[in-house]
Order: sequence, then structure tokens, then C-alpha cells
Amino acid sequence: MKTLQGICVGAGYFSRFHLDAWRRMEDAEIVAICDRNSSAAKAMASEFAVARTYTSLDEALSSARADFVDIITPPSSHLDLVEMAARHRLPVICQKPLAPNLETAERIVSVAARSGIRLMVHENFRFQPWHRAVKSLLDAGVIGSQLHTISCHTRLGDGWGDEAYLGRQPYFRDMQRFLIQETGVHFIDTFRYLAGEIDEVFCTTKRLNKAIQGEDAVHLLIRFASGAMGTWDANRYNESLCTDPRYTFGTFVLEGNEGSIWVNEEGEITVARLGDTPKRHEFEAPRTGFAGDCVLAAQRHFIDCLQTGNLFETSGNDYLANLRIVESAYDSAARNRPVRIEHHQPSRQIIDLSIPINNRLPGAEITACKTVDQDGWNATTISLYSHCGTHMDAPKHFLTQGTSIDQMPLEPFIGTAKVIDLTPVIPKELLTVERITEATGTINAGDRVLLRTDWHRNLGTSKYRNELPRISPELARWFVEKQVALVGVEPPSVADVNNLDELTEVHRILLEGNIVIVEGLTNLDQLTRDEVEFITLPLRIESGDGCPVRAIAIQSNTQTPLR
Repeated sequence: MKTLQGICVGAGYFSRFHLDAWRRMEDAEIVAICDRNSSAAKAMASEFAVARTYTSLDEALSSARADFVDIITPPSSHLDLVEMAARHRLPVICQKPLAPNLETAERIVSVAARSGIRLMVHENFRFQPWHRAVKSLLDAGVIGSQLHTISCHTRLGDGWGDEAYLGRQPYFRDMQRFLIQETGVHFIDTFRYLAGEIDEVFCTTKRLNKAIQGEDAVHLLIRFASGAMGTWDANRYNESLCTDPRYTFGTFVLEGNEGSIWVNEEGEITVARLGDTPKRHEFEAPRTGFAGDCVLAAQRHFIDCLQTGNLFETSGNDYLANLRIVESAYDSAARNRPVRIEHHQPSRQIIDLSIPINNRLPGAEITACKTVDQDGWNATTISLYSHCGTHMDAPKHFLTQGTSIDQMPLEPFIGTAKVIDLTPVIPKELLTVERITEATGTINAGDRVLLRTDWHRNLGTSKYRNELPRISPELARWFVEKQVALVGVEPPSVADVNNLDELTEVHRILLEGNIVIVEGLTNLDQLTRDEVEFITLPLRIESGDGCPVRAIAIQSNTQTPLR
């Protein structure tokens, strides 16, 4: 199987666990380490025999060949780093917390979805060997078919004194929201892994060490959708009797309708069915790496899923469920009352595919006509070239006897459209039938097709107009043969605007074939579905040869994603 090459971003305390795990995997290799602290990056590179170091991810991505990016930096940096990786179309495994807040985490997940890259959160606690073993026992019905309770008692003892956290992760001290967001999210994810979705939380918090900013003691009560109850009783101030409290991060008890499971701080599992003598459950729990070698297990899962195409257990989208529970826990603590978890997402999403019209848009001029101060209301005079911005071509645009924009039938303007992802494209690329058929399935009569090229990212540059990818005459004829109803493209034209013969030929083929042409679309990279509801409406301009349009896509959150 192929060896995948990665770039690690971050050379702080926890990066050592990542690099150690990567080094022990035969089908993964780290080729570069990035950190703003050049000395730290070089020290890690020397320790783990990594060839290159950089002080920025952008520089590394431009210089080093890579198949994925591993982000091991504080949460405030994650959005920018994921965006950089997305621009290079590289999968990402990113340390938790994914972001400082839910809104930013949602933006990160959206960036990954729009760019079509795979995103896994390095949520490694569920990969600890005792949790995997407990999950197997639950699935096998060892303590019955109904889980009653799951509880965890955590005392880490690393957060007392004026110097708390300085030696390992000093940024902990400045986190306004600490124990739930930084540590509790691990247990929320693990509880969901073991017992299913969470419907309600009740939380109390306290700050025991006045040298830090956030809470370091938490009592979290959980109600699962199954009816089971959960408890996380934790603080990082007081100590445990265990020699290494960071091995299991607590003791666990799970109780079902036919018995109980105990996990102690040494990672040992004891099982007792009701009325039976407790018995030790034997399984392998390594002492290498971090917390039962869970970093290796998480990264193993990431590489396996990249190689096989299987879904990540801790995908970015799934991780948002954890963060919604985190937000609800803080809300509960602030309000001193139980809080229900909002699981549902909007059933649909509306994405604007139109270029904004302003005075920077070639062919547009907007001037003030009336003002509130002088006239009592605001009004503007708008002058628009008929083919500026996002616009529709009428047959009259190139055909002497062609239909004008006001005479065109409305039916093609609204309906289901297929999104055909052609990225990446090269400048001046001639799009062929083969290129389209490789990227999509069957094209049927009446289909609307939107050709995603990400060319809108060149808007405002000379490249946007002068180096655009364009439809070949062969492809135009093929669309006509297939009786396609509408073709939408991101460049300002379907053909080379600097080649009149090509421009005329391609437009005439499409327009004579009764295909609606929409040019200058934008934001197709935000579409995550292979089919969307597409709406594009021109003004009813008598004898018009074309008109700017407001184009939108509506996509359902229940549809199958593009990837």
C-alpha cells in the first residue's frame, strides 16, 4: 500500500506524541515540520529524523510534496491552517479543541466541505484501548441490552500552585473556558462513543486555582437519548492515588440491566454480571506513547480511512456534536439549569452564486440619485452592461433572429442542477467531453449542469478574463445532443473572449441548441452536494440580449455529499 507523506504543523509539547506515532507507521512518513519557532521545529526534526523544517505552512506546502497535513497547534490557529491545506486540496487531521468556539469550528468544517478535503479531528480518547474494549463488551451484551449509567471520576493533580501548566502547555492558563472545552470534550466524545447521543446536560463549574483564567473543576450530569444517565466529576487541581493519572484520565463505571463494568486508573477492566463473581477482562493496553498509545491508534485510523475511503469516526462534522454539548454545558453552568441539546441542523442551505454588483465590477456604475438628508429617501442610479458580473445570455446575443431575454421560457431557470467538479483546472484549459464524463455520471435530457472550476477565485485579476478555462466546440455539441437545458460556468464566458471565432462558434452551438447559458458564477466551491436546486432569474428586459442575474443554489442537508 502507498506510503502517505505528511506535514506536521506545530513543534510544541504534544507534537512529540504525534511524531513518535508517525515514525512507527510503515505507510506514513512526515516530510516536514512547521513552527513559527524555527529552533523548536529543528529540534523536533532532529529528534524524529524529519528532513525539512519551515516557519510557515504556506511555505511548506509550496515546497514539500505532501498527501496530508497534521495540525498540532493551539485552537486559535486552526482555521487559517485548515484554509491553507484546503487551498492545496490536502486532507487534514487536526488536534482538538477544533476551534476556540463553536462558530469558528463550524467555519472550519465548512471550509473543508467546500474544498472537498477530508477532515478528521485528533480526538484520541475514544481510541484508548480500554474504551475500545469496553465498547466491544457493550456491543456483545455482556452487561445486558440496556445501559443504565456511565460515570467517570477524574483527578489529574497537574493544576495546583502558581506555576500550574507552565512546564507543559502554558496556554492552558489563559483559556477563559478551560476544563470543559479542553479536557471535558474528550469525555463527551467518549461518552457518545460508548452510550450514544446526548439529549440534555446539567453542569456546575468552579475555579480552584486563582492563577489561571478558566474553570478547573466540573460536575457534569448527562441524559442520553437512550434514557441512560452519565456523570463526569472532574478537577485538575486535586491529585489521584495513581502514579500516572494521565494514563486513563480517571476511573469509569458502566452499569447495565444485567451487570457492571469497571475501569480503574491502571486501565484494568473488571466485569460482573448480576449475581456473579467479578472477573478481570484481559485485553492489550500498551504503556508506550500517550494514554495507552491512543495517538498511534487515532493516526492509524486516519491513514486507514485515507487509504480505503472509509469514513472517519471523528470527522469534523461529527465533532461539531461534541462542541454543541460543550456550549450547552457552559450555558447550563451560567443559567444553573438543565439544557436540552439541539441536534437538528437546518434542512436546507441557501448559497449565493452571484458576483456582487458594485463600482469595482467592470460594466457597472452605481451613483447616488437621492439622499435622505436632501430628499427624504435614498435612491441610486444603476448602469449595467448586459453581460457584466453573473449574467445570462439570450440567443439574441449571437443569433440574428435569436430570442430576446424577455421571450425566453422560464422553466430552465429554476430546477435541479448537477454540480460537476472539474477542479483543478489549468489556465486556458479546453474542456472536453472526456473531461466531463470522467467527472460525472449520466447526463440526461433536460439536465442543468454547473461546471465547478473554482475560477471565481481569480476575479479581479487579468487571469480571470484572459486565461479562462472554456468549453470546446465538441463539448458544446455534446451538450446539445444530450439536450441539456442549462449550462452554468464560473468564468465570464463559455469561450475564449480573445478569440472571436471560438467565442462565436461555441455560443452559437449552445444557443441554437436551446441551451441557457449562465456565466460568471461564484461560490460553487461552497456546494457539498452533487445535486442542488438552482434558481437564476434575469430582469424582464424587452429585446434584451442578456442580463445580470441573481443565481442561488439550495442544497438539502439530507442529500449525499459530493465526497
